[in-house]
Amino acid sequence: MNFKDLIPILFLFASLSVYGQNNEDLIRHTIQNYFNGTAYNHLSQIEAAFYPEADLFLEGRDGEIRKFTAAEYIALFKKNEPGKFGGRYSKILSIDIEGNLAQVKAEILVPSRNRRYIDVFIMKEVETSKWQIISKAANSSLIKKE
Repeated sequence: MNFKDLIPILFLFASLSVYGQNNEDLIRHTIQNYFNGTAYNHLSQIEAAFYPEADLFLEGRDGEIRKFTAAEYIALFKKNEPGKFGGRYSKILSIDIEGNLAQVKAEILVPSRNRRYIDVFIMKEVETSKWQIISKAANSSLIKKE
C-alpha cells in the first residue's frame, strides 16, 4: 500500500473524529457556552446556546414567574463588563437524553447575592451535531450554610 492509498483512509478517520462526538459531549459544550457566557458576560456565547425562539420562565425573589425570550434574557447581561467574572459558579447536575431531545439540570451559585438557582434546560438537536436550549425554567433560593 502506498501513500496515495492511505489518503482516503486518513481522511475517513479524521472526519470520524470530528463528527464522532456523542450527544452528551455536544450538550455539555452548549451548556458550557451558557455557563461561560453568563459568568463572563460574553453575549455571543449565551446567544450560541439558545435557540432564537426559546422561552425562559424565571422565578423572581417574590416567587412570581417571569417569561423572557432568549433575546430579552441575553440583554440582561449587556450592562455588565464583557470578560469580567460576575460571580456565577455553575455545574451540571444531570443530563437525560432521548433521541434528539434532552433535559439538563444545573446549579448556579451566586454568593454575592446569597442565591442558589436550579435551572432546567430543555434542549433539542436543531441540526446534525448542534444542540441548543429551546426552553429554560429556573427557581432560586438562599444558599444554605453548612
